[in-house]
Amino acid sequence: MSMSTLNICLLLLSVMLWASIFLVRYKGEIKDWYLNRFDRSPPPRPPEGKAMPEVSLPFRYDSTPPDKEE
Repeated sequence: MSMSTLNICLLLLSVMLWASIFLVRYKGEIKDWYLNRFDRSPPPRPPEGKAMPEVSLPFRYDSTPPDKEE
């Protein structure tokens, strides 16, 4: 069974319509993602005179010995 020319044209039209709706709706998010992913500019520097905030690690480098029960 072969597809007619009308069916092929309708299929292509519907794919282009869905792609255009998607691009119009998510244009801002796509632009932000693209710039975040492919932009070569260096990350912003911290402000002068302010120390970086202390971030606690989810683990410790030193191990504590287990408690001994007597």
